[in-house]
Amino acid sequence: MRGLMHFLFYFSLLIVIKGSLSRARLAEGSLKCASYQCKDGECKEGIDVCEEAEPDRPVGCFVVWTTNNITNEVNVTLKGCFTNPTECNNTECIDTSTDPKRNLNYCCCRGSLCNKDHKWIPEATKAPEVLQSVEKESNMMLVVLITSISFVVACGLMTWLYCTHHKQVMFNEIPTVEPDISNSTTNISHRPIDLKDIKARGRFGVVWRAQLGNQEVAVKIFPMQERQSWLTEQEIFKLPRMNHSNILEFIGCEKRVDMASTDFWLITAYCENGSLCDFLKAHTVSWNDLCKIATTMARGLTHLHEEIQGSRTDGLKPSIAHRDFKSKNVLLKADLTACIADFGLALVFTPGKSCGDTHGQVGTRRYMAPEVLEGAINFTRDAFLRIDVYACGLVLWELVSRCTVHGGPVDEYRLPFEAELGPHPTLEEMQENVVMKKLRPRIFDPWRHHAGLIAICETMEDCWDHDAEARLSSSCVLERLLQYARFPTRQFFVATNTTNELPTKLATENL
Repeated sequence: MRGLMHFLFYFSLLIVIKGSLSRARLAEGSLKCASYQCKDGECKEGIDVCEEAEPDRPVGCFVVWTTNNITNEVNVTLKGCFTNPTECNNTECIDTSTDPKRNLNYCCCRGSLCNKDHKWIPEATKAPEVLQSVEKESNMMLVVLITSISFVVACGLMTWLYCTHHKQVMFNEIPTVEPDISNSTTNISHRPIDLKDIKARGRFGVVWRAQLGNQEVAVKIFPMQERQSWLTEQEIFKLPRMNHSNILEFIGCEKRVDMASTDFWLITAYCENGSLCDFLKAHTVSWNDLCKIATTMARGLTHLHEEIQGSRTDGLKPSIAHRDFKSKNVLLKADLTACIADFGLALVFTPGKSCGDTHGQVGTRRYMAPEVLEGAINFTRDAFLRIDVYACGLVLWELVSRCTVHGGPVDEYRLPFEAELGPHPTLEEMQENVVMKKLRPRIFDPWRHHAGLIAICETMEDCWDHDAEARLSSSCVLERLLQYARFPTRQFFVATNTTNELPTKLATENL
């Protein structure tokens, strides 16, 4: 009995194992498809084994998905087995429809797990066939007509080019509005400029005295690394209403390329007396000279700062901050009329627009206002204009320091703060003395012997006030200087005691 039971047990086990192996072989030979479906908010993915119900109805895999037109995000809706895929003989699941409805795509394929990935590759539309319905005679007439028109246009173009070239040779015109010379790579449009000698070297380039025909000009040459300064300067010069007697006259600009380097030229009028700084090193000035230089300098700065509304003939002239105002950038014409130059750091204030992402600590160190040295600039138009006025006060001090009207000895020329801090002060020294100690250039006693010089000294102090909002505007500086110019040539204070206190009695002597 026990032996019979053992026999039945092992026989049953053998049948179970055989059935499992048969199902495994069936599964291995059947098509497998990736599956994905969502029900009641729950989504499941896996692998389905596709069963062929009938031999003449094969199975395949399919994918249904949608695409968001805005974000291009692809969302799979359904994956699984598909019976009787008559048009699905591809081994890849690709939708080739050119216009899927409601952003719905569908693809099917034959092959195990062929629907794991899916693509949408719309078929390219075929170009319509060109109907050749034009007769040969019409084609010949069209060819003759096009040839005739082309000949007439070519003749007209050659005539125009000849006349233009002939006119340029005869008149040798110097245009002030340049074509797109920033991208020029040829020397065809270059002016015949003969460089004579170097007059100055600055941070951004070298200034040459040059000859252009019968006109003496100045050529400022920028190296490749200073191209942005060259672009900034010409943009400032080309703004509306910048043609002013106290702004350096702009003639043109060019890009010069040779085998060794690329240079950028800025061509301007030539000022015979050079910069105010160089002039004061070699000359003293009379009261009349001082007034002329100071008033024309202030007039130029006022025009630069002023915003002028547009008219029928001219556009709006925006307010401009120089940001590197100093005696080196004030040039003197033959009659000592001053004009302002060097706009490589200038900032334009277009109405309705912010200053943008600009750097506050720029310019020449010894002329920097306390707020610039301290890095505490309020990035507004008025704040930048007051920085120019601070520097203007220092330039007025340079002028007064070389004036002979007080009748006393005139010291050698020195830059602002040179006596106190030396010729090359560091940024830390300027911060300590100008910001912390509130140091300013010394006003000497002999300057107080003339009523006009005293008035100019008061204006200086109002320009370089530590509180930026307490400083004068450039237009107010101009008004004061115009009043001072009316003072007689010589006016003396007579001291009533031997101390250095401010004299109390004014005596006037007109010579």
